[in-house]
Amino acid sequence: MAVGMGAALLPRALSTNIRGAIEDCRPAWSQFVSDNLEDRGSPAGPSLAVKYVPSRFAATYRSPNPGLFIGSSNFTWGRGVYVTGVQEPLSTAIYGRIGIVARINDPANWTCFDARDPANEALYLQWLHAQVDYPEAVLTVHSDHWLHQLRNLFREQFQIDVVLFHPDEADLPGWYTRPIDTWLAVSDWTSTGLLSSGYSGRFSDARLTILIEDEFVADKPALTRSPQLAVSGKAPASATLPADARTAYARGDVCRVES
Repeated sequence: MAVGMGAALLPRALSTNIRGAIEDCRPAWSQFVSDNLEDRGSPAGPSLAVKYVPSRFAATYRSPNPGLFIGSSNFTWGRGVYVTGVQEPLSTAIYGRIGIVARINDPANWTCFDARDPANEALYLQWLHAQVDYPEAVLTVHSDHWLHQLRNLFREQFQIDVVLFHPDEADLPGWYTRPIDTWLAVSDWTSTGLLSSGYSGRFSDARLTILIEDEFVADKPALTRSPQLAVSGKAPASATLPADARTAYARGDVCRVES
């Protein structure tokens, strides 16, 4: 059920529809978990996620470490850990050269909201319009702050463990990030059901596994990011990279991707 501040003010039908949509997202989440298994020949095994970080954090992930950090900036769906699955290992390389691979802990019962589905997007917009702070969010200079806080509130009200969404940024040539890729915003919770901070408990065994040769800078406007090397002048070879990344992770090795 919906919980948290403001839940009681929601129209009952809207709350029911959102809960129903979340329930209907279970197959999409199960498919993602299956597609990103560490060992695709072992359905009972763990699944793998990929997160890119700047080079200055490389040393942290070459030895035992506290895991993946929960981002608190104004990211797409608010506070959380933003990752992709290992099947799309280059999708977020625009954010850093260091690809950290980690196991997803006990994802079977995670509550999912699939924002890739236009019908679910529409439900979120209905929820947004129903918020008492909606005018503040769209009619003041503080829009950026309010809209991200409301996304946090939405996830808290419905205790959403993971949001699936399509990329809202990409590399300018389209070599790394595809519009059909799936990005994840993963929630950690406090004991009172609020979004947590610090290091995530949703992932384990995080380590440096992919090293990207290129670097990216944000364009103006910052809707795309441009590669700074692009030595080959074409997309990096990626057909075998999901398998290569799995192998490198299993061996404690590093898979290098030329620009």
